[in-house]
Amino acid sequence: MSDAPIRRTGSDYIEVGATLLAAAAEGQVALAATIVSPPALVLGSAQSEADAATESDVVRRGTGGGAVFCDHGVLLIDLAVPAGHALAPEDVTEAYRPLGEAVHQTLAGLGVDCRTVGVDEARAMDDARKAAARRACWAGLSPYEIVLGDGRKLVGLAQRRRRGAVLHQVAIPVSTPPAEVLNHLVDGALLEPWLRETAMVASAAGCGSATPAGVWDVVHAPLAALLHT
Repeated sequence: MSDAPIRRTGSDYIEVGATLLAAAAEGQVALAATIVSPPALVLGSAQSEADAATESDVVRRGTGGGAVFCDHGVLLIDLAVPAGHALAPEDVTEAYRPLGEAVHQTLAGLGVDCRTVGVDEARAMDDARKAAARRACWAGLSPYEIVLGDGRKLVGLAQRRRRGAVLHQVAIPVSTPPAEVLNHLVDGALLEPWLRETAMVASAAGCGSATPAGVWDVVHAPLAALLHT
């Protein structure tokens, strides 16, 4: 069994990603799992703080897109690799492929009916959905993210680069619905049509008792293996 995810404040979670990316720029690989406690609203890198309407902590990550609400039911994973690594090709989009496929295969092995998002599928988002995703990350789709068989988004991916090194971030809502973010944004209800198209692992058939620690226990080894390819 792998080590359990570490409970970190929102600020400490942001610091972990920055630290791993800096180490990757010096040639190291690293993997970390976090459960944010107390809960926090994590804004995208360019998102205005005026978009937040919450009593929870508000922090800002280095990757783009919109906000994600993180609490005890969300598993956050950071992987950092140096330039030249298989997870750090020049093609930013294709850098997501092995990561998305590894998480997909792991969840499918648990009996979750899911698939990865195709490049053309992600690029087909209309302007309204793109605008929604700039406010709430779960509203949009990116290549190689994971959706259930019925199309609801299940796993989010993000990426940040520095001096050629890459920080990959994975967000897996296990027992907290992604739509919870609507309760922490100004006029969040306006995003409801897109957040309705999301899911959590516990809503998948046979996974009702899933926990972030349990999901980490099965996904840790495949992700660790990617670091050494």
